[in-house]
Amino acid sequence: MHWGQPSSRWRQVPEGTRDLLPADAERRAALLRDLREEFRRWGYREVRTPTLEFLETFLAGAGPGVQDRLLKLVGAGGELLVLRPEMTVPIARLAATRLLPEGVRPLRISYVAAVFHGQDAGGGRLREFTQAGVELLGEAGADADAEVIALALESLSRAGVPDPVVHVGDLEFLDDVLAGVPEEEREILRLRLAGKQFAGIEETPSDPAVALLLRTLPDLHGPEAVARARPFARTARGRAALERLVTILEAVAAYGPPGRVAVDLSLVRDFAYYTGAVFEAYAPGTGYPLLGGGRYDRLVGRFGVDCPATGFAIGVERVLAVAPAPLRPPADFLILIDERTRAAGCALARELRSLGKAVVISARPHPGAAATVRLDGRLVRIEDAEAPTARVLDREQFVAEVRGRPGVVSWTH
Repeated sequence: MHWGQPSSRWRQVPEGTRDLLPADAERRAALLRDLREEFRRWGYREVRTPTLEFLETFLAGAGPGVQDRLLKLVGAGGELLVLRPEMTVPIARLAATRLLPEGVRPLRISYVAAVFHGQDAGGGRLREFTQAGVELLGEAGADADAEVIALALESLSRAGVPDPVVHVGDLEFLDDVLAGVPEEEREILRLRLAGKQFAGIEETPSDPAVALLLRTLPDLHGPEAVARARPFARTARGRAALERLVTILEAVAAYGPPGRVAVDLSLVRDFAYYTGAVFEAYAPGTGYPLLGGGRYDRLVGRFGVDCPATGFAIGVERVLAVAPAPLRPPADFLILIDERTRAAGCALARELRSLGKAVVISARPHPGAAATVRLDGRLVRIEDAEAPTARVLDREQFVAEVRGRPGVVSWTH
């Protein structure tokens, strides 16, 4: 654009970003409030990390393959910065440098944060979105994997996702089978599996045993998946991974979480730092995961402190797309005022707001409140949006009802 030339870009937002209007912003805020409360109830404490990180942080944590996914900036001093593409690497950096050296293990950490992708814009895909998640650091056993999977299901249930199901796999099993494949070939296979590109995948490896597994892999899910996978395990490492998966499923069942857990041994997460049990959660009819996570026992060590870890991240926008929207009016009360009732209306609004109610004061009626309140001396007239008749009662009685003591109120009509 040249100065002086007209442009309509100032009316737009960059591709892959969006504005949120009040109703959507309120739904998002309510969901984040619920998720934060659920994480807190399980003993996870929230942390915040900067939106900007050094490029070296993600190269150290996620490897050079992550570069194509980053939105990069140049700092005033010429240093390369990135807008964080996910939260596990920043949490690993924070834990290794600030919390683990002197802290007590295990650590239970939660976060809610905006993340950014430098690719995949277009086709309705977002470049800026929100993740809410937890990380459990310092626990290596199956109980830790079970805890985060159970919390993942509980969080989706609290968010209103109907009938969520978690698919669980184990990368140790796949790594055992692919151990004899050349490294370059193995990386190609991992990327294809992460993208669920199964068509013709068995033609890539030169090893016939590996080709047979890859041909079978899309069917290794469901109740019999572990039994059918056992013949493919090449070493004790692969067999141990399958037995650990069984132990995790038994431990998750003990939580009695809402939703279902299913085995899916074809599951591979997109970031290369995952090392063991991995999982994704879906709702019926959705072709994309609502959350994903797993074990990453070697990531924190890249920042100087060896520490086993597991966790998950919820895609907040994806959950909002499938969870039913609550039918909640923007305000609880609309107080109508004029010159005569202005002071009394403002005083009543202040008292109702102190009780946690959303109150709008206006000189004219308009929709958008659950109830409209008109003042007449010590009396208030309440017109509920969904009630056929108005109610008139003493102001103090009205406040007592709002406070939650309806027993002291006697209504007149």
